[in-house]
Amino acid sequence: MLSEKVKRSMLTGSVLLVVAAITSVAVFAQTAEPVQVAANNTVAPLASKPAGDVTLPTSALQARIDAQQQEINKLSALVERLQAMLDPVASTRPILPNARIGFMPEPAGSPSPSPSPSPATASSGYTAPRELLPDIGHIGAEVGLFEGVTSNPYKDNDGFGAGGFIDLPYKRVAGGKLSYEIMIDLQTAKTSTISTSGVNALVNTALNNYLYEAGDLVLPSVLGYLTGPLPTYQQPVVERSKVMTVAPVLLKYTITKMGRFRPYIVGGLGTYVWIGSDNNSKSFNAVTALNTYGASLPTPIPTLGTLYGPLFNALLQGSQIGGLAPAAPELIARGVPHGQGNLLFGGQIGGGAELRLSPKLSFGVDIRHNQMEGKNAGFNTFSFTEGLHW
Repeated sequence: MLSEKVKRSMLTGSVLLVVAAITSVAVFAQTAEPVQVAANNTVAPLASKPAGDVTLPTSALQARIDAQQQEINKLSALVERLQAMLDPVASTRPILPNARIGFMPEPAGSPSPSPSPSPATASSGYTAPRELLPDIGHIGAEVGLFEGVTSNPYKDNDGFGAGGFIDLPYKRVAGGKLSYEIMIDLQTAKTSTISTSGVNALVNTALNNYLYEAGDLVLPSVLGYLTGPLPTYQQPVVERSKVMTVAPVLLKYTITKMGRFRPYIVGGLGTYVWIGSDNNSKSFNAVTALNTYGASLPTPIPTLGTLYGPLFNALLQGSQIGGLAPAAPELIARGVPHGQGNLLFGGQIGGGAELRLSPKLSFGVDIRHNQMEGKNAGFNTFSFTEGLHW
């Protein structure tokens, strides 16, 4: 590290160097004028000019002054840089290039350039990074929505799906571009089917055993134990299923040489979440079933359903998890979501086309086939798309 004395000496020498340069330019720029000397009332004759000495024209003299001004500017900039290096505080700041360094002398006759302002000192505080640079224009990226009809896995009925995607350009290829796509989709379906509930069969068996012990059931049998007095353990249910698709690794090739019309193909890996539940609310009613059964007994009990029906409905009626039994009544009363499901691995492949209505807006269609792991786990989607480009 330089001592303070050395720093002051260097700074003083630099300042003197600039003063000397400025003084030399001022002396050089002066023109010869006649000088009269008064002595003994006589006028000294003007010194005769040497032969061949021709006064410079005004334009050439101006050009010479301009050149000297450029040198002064360079020296001033060097002094500023030297002062910044010697200043303990300024030395920690980035030294910005001075606009006055590196300029070539302008042709003769051009007006003298106005001195450039001193470079602004960089702030020592936080500087926000440059984002969404306006000078690069469109980069070929796209974000959009899609919605349409879907087939569903596990032989469920067709349903409806909607989601979104983002398309990021990767590189130019022959005839178009290769991009990286991320998409998320959620689809739902409702299907009427048959469900065999082991919990219902177990409750039927316990109730029939109770009635037999009470003497109300005359001919106990396996068939009787499993089919009465409650509704049959094999019952119609309404299955509601949802499939969420998350595909974070998709490659998309788009043909761009056809103008506004741009077909594409896409494919890659994905993850899937399937959630489903079977609801027997429309097919199971223990109150009605038990009242009917109690009225037909040798010793009629017409209030059998009124006594036991609400309890059995609370335990066995509703949205069944795994086709067995609904959630606990307390959870249902709180509105806690429930159902069976799984996280699955798979992939998708498809294609489509978009029509660019403007540089920033497009509409199109998209068709894809998805294949999850497991049996009957494939499904298709047909969607309309709306994209925003930047």
